[in-house]
Amino acid sequence: MKLKGLTWDHPRGYAPLIAGAREYQQSHPDVEISWDRRTLREFGEAPIEQYADRYDLIVIDHPFTGFAAAHDVLVDLARYVTLPETEVFARDSVGLSWNSYWYGGGLWALPLDAATQVACYRPDLLAGISCAPPKTFEDVLNLAAAARAHGQFVIVPACPIDAISLVFTLSANLGHPISEIADSFLESGVACEVLDRLHALIAAAHPKSVDWNPVQVYDFMVSSSDAVYCPWGFGYSNYSRRGVPVPLKFADAPAAGNIGCSGTMIGGTGIAVTVSCAHRSAAVAYAKWLVSIEHQSGSYFREGGQPASLAAWTDPAIDAEANGFFSGTLDTLESAYMRPRFDGFVPFFESAGIEINRCLRGDLSDQKLLEFLNAQFASRRAMAKKV
Repeated sequence: MKLKGLTWDHPRGYAPLIAGAREYQQSHPDVEISWDRRTLREFGEAPIEQYADRYDLIVIDHPFTGFAAAHDVLVDLARYVTLPETEVFARDSVGLSWNSYWYGGGLWALPLDAATQVACYRPDLLAGISCAPPKTFEDVLNLAAAARAHGQFVIVPACPIDAISLVFTLSANLGHPISEIADSFLESGVACEVLDRLHALIAAAHPKSVDWNPVQVYDFMVSSSDAVYCPWGFGYSNYSRRGVPVPLKFADAPAAGNIGCSGTMIGGTGIAVTVSCAHRSAAVAYAKWLVSIEHQSGSYFREGGQPASLAAWTDPAIDAEANGFFSGTLDTLESAYMRPRFDGFVPFFESAGIEINRCLRGDLSDQKLLEFLNAQFASRRAMAKKV
């Protein structure tokens, strides 16, 4: 039998799945598995229904669970996971990874990869400025000023999808997490505080920040000596592993408010099975193997994956191989915030990101942005309630 999967186009997203498929087929010779790729933006925003009839397995972001609960596109895996398996998955989940794929009473994916916005820096460049990694938002701005004096920059991914992610993170870290059931997206006082901080950050950061996603930021940091530090970007252990020519050091996110590193927006991926899959039991069995502690702590990590397994994150050997990435960011991930997931949230997330990015570029006023965000959020929420 053949299983066809769709993942995202980064080595972290496809390399461990391609290698894992070969490994799985050694013990399951009757199963043939292939993987296609889509862009990082398509992974975060493209409708899953356009892929559901072409693939048996899809790697998804957890905000799609609201759509899955309302539409017949993904298999409810709660029917296929036993109570003992549920207990193991829940206990071994990093932060909210396991909970994030439950919605509307169903389980729409199994946690495959875990990530949130964390800090990273070039240790060699930071030493040249004689600064410690920032602990607070004010420290970030101070470092930005010190870096500029050396002809260098702080940098932050703030392309549309990351711009809205920053709004979620700063809101939660300031003690005002945006709620799934809220009538409005942001109250004016909170919005003012969040946007003031974002404007200050963008003004102090590298000018390409508003154009780039985390991968582009990290690629720039390792290929140039212009960027010293990034305060909030989704973590990629690939950039800190042994053997990389210019390693980045990852650390807990700085505090914008009074709750330390808590409140960064959780990301990561889950492995879902489509309702069009002709070999559903085989697909579910393979998905369970992908997220098992043994595989996550073994070849999944070795092939470039970033596990969702807590056992893997706390394995000293794995942490050493990744230059302290896992221990250095675990507190942030364990205290991360989960954004809304209602049916219709993903289109809101996409359009809101575009407008926030416009605001950060100076093309839209804060007031007009807030009016747009609150109106669109309320409209999408109202539509979801009617379903």
